[in-house]
Amino acid sequence: MVSPRTSEWVLVGAVATAFLLIPMIIIWQPPALPFRFSFIILPLIPAVGLALLAVWFALRRRP
Repeated sequence: MVSPRTSEWVLVGAVATAFLLIPMIIIWQPPALPFRFSFIILPLIPAVGLALLAVWFALRRRP
């Protein structure tokens, strides 16, 4: 079982990735990455991760 403190830090890391890391990659590497990958696929990575975290947290809260 994961402690509540650890799960909170996992959520903080996912949000930081979604709002900081992926946009920085798009800004720093636009010529090196294809357009479709950098503007469609890269933002989907944290979106799927945040969705999975939401399901995980919801299932942990069930009685």
